[in-house]
Amino acid sequence: MSDVRASGFGTDAGGSVEAIERMLARPRDEVVRECKRYVVGQDSVLEEVVGLTYSCLQRMEMRARGVDDLDLPRACAFMLSGSTASGKSFIMKVVAKVMGLELVSIDCSGITGAGWVGDSVSSELRRVAGVMGRGDGRPVLAFWDEADKLVRKTREGGRSFDSQGNFLKLLDGGSLELAPEAQGQHEVTLDAGRVLNVFAGAFMGIEDIVRKRLLSGGLAVAGDGSKVAPGLLTPDELRSRMNLQDLVSWGFMPEFVGRFGAVVCVPSLSCESLRRIVKGSERSLERRVSNLLGAGRDFRITDDAAEKIAHEAHASGLGARRIDQIANHFEAEATVRLHADPDVNRATLGVGDDGKLCLAFDFDDDVAGEVPVEVAASDDGEAEPAGADGLPEEASRFEPNERLISAVDGAVAGARWDEAAATPEGRELLARRLAHYRRWRVRDARSVTGAELLLEAVIGYLAVNRDPDMRQTLGNVCALLRFAGIHMRDGWTYLDTFFFGRVEVCGLRGLEERACSDPAYCSCDAVRALSCYRRYLELPQEVRAEAAKLAEARAEDAAGSEREAAWLRADINAVADAVDKEGFGGAPLIF
Repeated sequence: MSDVRASGFGTDAGGSVEAIERMLARPRDEVVRECKRYVVGQDSVLEEVVGLTYSCLQRMEMRARGVDDLDLPRACAFMLSGSTASGKSFIMKVVAKVMGLELVSIDCSGITGAGWVGDSVSSELRRVAGVMGRGDGRPVLAFWDEADKLVRKTREGGRSFDSQGNFLKLLDGGSLELAPEAQGQHEVTLDAGRVLNVFAGAFMGIEDIVRKRLLSGGLAVAGDGSKVAPGLLTPDELRSRMNLQDLVSWGFMPEFVGRFGAVVCVPSLSCESLRRIVKGSERSLERRVSNLLGAGRDFRITDDAAEKIAHEAHASGLGARRIDQIANHFEAEATVRLHADPDVNRATLGVGDDGKLCLAFDFDDDVAGEVPVEVAASDDGEAEPAGADGLPEEASRFEPNERLISAVDGAVAGARWDEAAATPEGRELLARRLAHYRRWRVRDARSVTGAELLLEAVIGYLAVNRDPDMRQTLGNVCALLRFAGIHMRDGWTYLDTFFFGRVEVCGLRGLEERACSDPAYCSCDAVRALSCYRRYLELPQEVRAEAAKLAEARAEDAAGSEREAAWLRADINAVADAVDKEGFGGAPLIF
């Protein structure tokens, strides 16, 4: 095994500073807004968690610039407290992905008890060091889940915290020397100052500790300033008043708790929030299942069914996990039936006369009509049938147009496209070169930025796609860009499905989800590609339409003009040379 080291900011200070600056450059409100697209019913928690994360990143930036640790606040750590299935893990996964942090999830339940049955703290920190060593200078978010399991009950009925000594130096933010634990391992150096530590736990029964503390102090003060008797507070209200002293009373050592910056209460999801997860939010179960079924098929959930699922999930105490458990059977049945039976294209989950959930199938002409003919934006912004480039018109499918791929790739034969697009820097430069098309005159300057983002997202998508049949060529890029103008339902496009779909339908979001358990499914390129596409979607619709046309115009012109093809080949080869010889940022690379 090679000697993996993640040592301080000494040799990679520049890269670390730049990586953190990119994260801090994004407005905090924008990050919170992006997180709310995925997290339902925890708006105040997201605002607090994102705020704490920004503070930690600012500390890391100052440290990377050479400011002494003693002149900065303590190292970064905070605790999430919330009942089972309140969404603690999911919130941190979303925040990490949106902000571009490397995430390492650690289950604390396996490192408790004397004798270290399971993984030790040291072995988990070696994982953190490994991720940091493979990164590009970005900080690492270490998410210590089930942290309440670090405190175990003793025979006398009390509690003891066995492993606090293994966390203290980590939370102090110094340099840790991790000794080998197995044959073939080497000593690893971890710079704990680049690690944001977030602990999370359910802390079942801690409400009694909070109530006892409040009773000893008299009446509690409610959010509106009124006095409230502690005995009348709900469990979530009691948790919202939880502080670090309550963690000490729970069983943590003061030396450990004193290194936390805050305790964030994650309340249980309400019935209304659970209902929005089922139906009515951007990432609802209804929309996710419809995306999985593909174009021309639809999955609907009636209001009664959504209400029933939400109430059952709330009563179970399992939150959104119970929603997925309930839906799995119906999702599988709908998938099989709609793909096998050409006479149905819509599945509706409702409530039967017996009060139980049931599926109904029918054929809806409106759903069938949502599979459109492939279109491209015209000069006046109106949609027109594809084929203006001399290629035959045909109905759009959920695969790239092979004729388009062949035509574009033939026009740029001899260009070193694969070489130029082999690195993230090369893909960014190619996006700029293609977007700054000399013959193009834009109505809105933002469309050039949009074209750059769209091109970089699609090129990056092809670079990380695990499908061996999806060769990375300029023709594939143009074929996918065509999907930017092909609308399905509610403004959703085929390209949206490619990027936001599940693993089964090639979506980068699916790769992100799978990467939580298998890092091989995701890379920095995947996160960057998805980030570029999300920023593209934030532009106004008319700007996106112009940007999509701009993104594909140059390559398609090259398919019909040898002069344009020669210019395009020269630019692609210039990018390949620049990336190879000068690296990113050289003078010839920027228009």
